[in-house]
Amino acid sequence: MGSEFLIIGSGAGGATIAKELAESGRKVTIIEKGGFYKLGTPWRALKFYSGGILRPGELSEEKTELLRTIMVGGSTMVTLGNGVRALQSKFDELGINLEKEFSEAERELGVMNTPEDFFGPRTRILRDASLKLGYEVKPTPKFIDFNKCQMCGACVTGCKYGAKWTALNPLTRARRAGAKLIKNITVEKVVHQGGEVKGVQIRNSSGIREFKADKVILAAGGLGSPRILQNSGLDAGDGLFADLFVITYGLSNNRGMREELGMATVIDEFHDEYGFIISPVIDLRLDMLLYLPLMRKMIAFKRDRLLGLMTKIADDSSGKVLPNGKLKKPVTDNDLKKLEKGVKMSEEILYQAGVKPKSIFVTGVRGAHPGGTAAIGRTVDKEFKTEINGLYVCDASIFPSAPGNPPVLTLVALAKKLSSKLIME
Repeated sequence: MGSEFLIIGSGAGGATIAKELAESGRKVTIIEKGGFYKLGTPWRALKFYSGGILRPGELSEEKTELLRTIMVGGSTMVTLGNGVRALQSKFDELGINLEKEFSEAERELGVMNTPEDFFGPRTRILRDASLKLGYEVKPTPKFIDFNKCQMCGACVTGCKYGAKWTALNPLTRARRAGAKLIKNITVEKVVHQGGEVKGVQIRNSSGIREFKADKVILAAGGLGSPRILQNSGLDAGDGLFADLFVITYGLSNNRGMREELGMATVIDEFHDEYGFIISPVIDLRLDMLLYLPLMRKMIAFKRDRLLGLMTKIADDSSGKVLPNGKLKKPVTDNDLKKLEKGVKMSEEILYQAGVKPKSIFVTGVRGAHPGGTAAIGRTVDKEFKTEINGLYVCDASIFPSAPGNPPVLTLVALAKKLSSKLIME
């Protein structure tokens, strides 16, 4: 069993690389730890979020909840469809110019600003309140086909209407071009000898065996790739960030508000200086019942009056993925300062929107974009290479710092950059 190119992971990075290589005539195999799942409801989603049936996210030793999925398509299946350029200037500083790749990705994913017709009632109320306070509110760029979007508010459970771009799009093209997908397989480590990659050691219900490959590309994500690298004898796991976020909630006098598209608008004017963005979001009812403290759970049944603003920050790279799979992710003083600035601003907007002051509360800290654990300059070079010849990494683990912004478009751009290098070699 073997392959010219073996790609570990089928998310934004892995699927894009598979498509680019397969369509150029290369022999490609993708190994994915998860499988295919039915989408569209919170109960189904608990099967593919990595936290399990009690909560969607994994807890660090400090009780910070980190969200990701393990499934074909990776976490692209549960994004809100945000297509923003993140960390472009940072990569420029590292000598990685992504302008061409970003432009290609935007065309391929169909990125466009959210039309005002797709601003739900909450979004409109919060936008108007923000504008009255002098804040700049922008429509969020999305990779969503708005002809198909039903504004159901359930993006995080997977889009059952097929309106949102996911990694299944390039994965389908890759398979049509001859790429092979092997699912429900765990990659334990990279097999190498004399500084050269030989393949990977894999495990499934049948046991452990080796899969040979000329080149291996790790795209198992900010939490998955570092463990494989560690088991392979490489330095990885430090520098974990997660784009930490909280949601500030409050009850409005407006009743009967329906479900709507999350993060349809964004206030990002403070991102460069203070490291945070603010955007309208409310959690699904089941999520609220699972993670909110007991005294706040009943708010889940008042959703038609609920307003929520998310503060997402570019957090410190202070965490770590340990070889045993445990996570460390403290919330630093610097992180707290950023969160507090965003929460204070969110409360101000909610007051302006007519929310009852006594109803306002802030959720616990969570993270949705883990990365930085095999960063460029530490584990890989600017060519995405490790010290093992033939082993590359291309996912959020190579990010130099937290983006504080949705990373999917950047992951696709990086995957295109690496693919062009591999095709040219």
